[in-house]
Amino acid sequence: MSHRLGRFLLSVLAGASLSFAFAPWYLWWLAPIGVALIFAISRIDSRRGYQYVFLAALTLEVIHLHWTSVYVGAAPWLILALAEALFFTLPFLLWRSGSRWGYLAAWLAGEWLISRAPYGGFGWSRIGFIGSGPTLNFAYWGGPTLIVIANVLLAFMIYQFLHLLSLGERLKASSTVLTIIASTILCTLVPVTHTESGESITISGVQGNVPRLGLDFNAQREAVLRNHIKLTLGDPNIPSSDLVVWPENASDVDPLTPPARDAIEGTSQTIGKPILLGGVSRTAGSGLRNISLWVDPSEGVDESSIYTKRHLAPFGEYLPLRAIAELITDSAQRIEDMTPGSAEEVYSLKGAFITPVICFEVLDDQLLTEKSARAGILAVQTNSATFGSTPQSAQQLAISRVRSIEHARPIISISTSGVSAFIDSSGEISQETEIFKPAVITQEVFAGKATSPSDRIPGGSATTLTVVFALVGGLASVTRKRRERD
Repeated sequence: MSHRLGRFLLSVLAGASLSFAFAPWYLWWLAPIGVALIFAISRIDSRRGYQYVFLAALTLEVIHLHWTSVYVGAAPWLILALAEALFFTLPFLLWRSGSRWGYLAAWLAGEWLISRAPYGGFGWSRIGFIGSGPTLNFAYWGGPTLIVIANVLLAFMIYQFLHLLSLGERLKASSTVLTIIASTILCTLVPVTHTESGESITISGVQGNVPRLGLDFNAQREAVLRNHIKLTLGDPNIPSSDLVVWPENASDVDPLTPPARDAIEGTSQTIGKPILLGGVSRTAGSGLRNISLWVDPSEGVDESSIYTKRHLAPFGEYLPLRAIAELITDSAQRIEDMTPGSAEEVYSLKGAFITPVICFEVLDDQLLTEKSARAGILAVQTNSATFGSTPQSAQQLAISRVRSIEHARPIISISTSGVSAFIDSSGEISQETEIFKPAVITQEVFAGKATSPSDRIPGGSATTLTVVFALVGGLASVTRKRRERD
């Protein structure tokens, strides 16, 4: 019993260590170490391995998703963490052999599940999204899933080192350390594309910031719009830009109706530049919608090309199981269900094609592949103000960084309150802003053209690689059992 309690405590420690591999700490080396520790604990008692995996996953989710409690309270945060841990652990119920390949297959399947279920998934805690470290460039060749594979393989080598050390095999342990070091160095040499030719446009992103105290809800919405207008009109770099991008919720006052529409169109006319902005509207279609719209300096708002967010955030932009949620927390009553969109919009400017990605959509593998196939520049518009000074914004920027490498597309990630930045097609971040500080960032952006190897994988990199390794893992488990019987 004492041994099992010790394993439970080590599982919690492993999950906690994994959480610090992500932004804003970026201690990437804790990812393979954490995975190695979970594997070691689970392999000792593989028939109960799923219990140790569950405890590690639950600990990771509770720490990593703590920012979700800022808006809806503790109960929904803990329920979300529990659901994520349960779904991630499901494949480990089939892992009984203790084999490495089976463990890798189960881990990939777990990350695939939380990216898609429940309610469209919430893969925020995928190891593929740590956004730093020597395995980052693997995204170009196989998306976040290949990053996970690389980290788990490094974890196996770390486990092997610890195992040999426990057996007193110091020479073999030393050679394993050299293998780990060499493998890590080789990972940094994995090439990615970097576009600095062809069509380019100069983009200015406006982080208008939000008033945090002293205003009622309607006054705050109006103040946010005024902030973005004031910064846009006053920044000296905007006259040399080709496009101005405002974030999600830059206009929570309906941008299709006066007086917000008049103010936005007037701003575009004054600077003589188009504006791509995020807003919330009840007149863009049926129901409440989270939209991106294009404003031309001469023609005004283009109502024919409004993009409505397709992948809405569960429990944020719509509320599954509303009756139950409202019993748990009064905060649930503040969430009004939005209407999702169904079509893409791509905007053309000087030969470059730009498409909006609204906040939560950056998690959607299939949607990002579709958007990247149609446009050379991705404009990630987000609103992080709801989550205060938590790590949420930095974590989302790290996810965007992975996406830029995966799809070989430059990204402008612009937030109402930070963190905003430019990310080139090789994942390099520039002009990163601070949280809750107004800022305008301006940069020449070269539109991506080439299709990345990850986007060429039939069926999508996440699904295909997961299926392949699940088959390999299953075959390895069967082979191991046959050998044990023989």
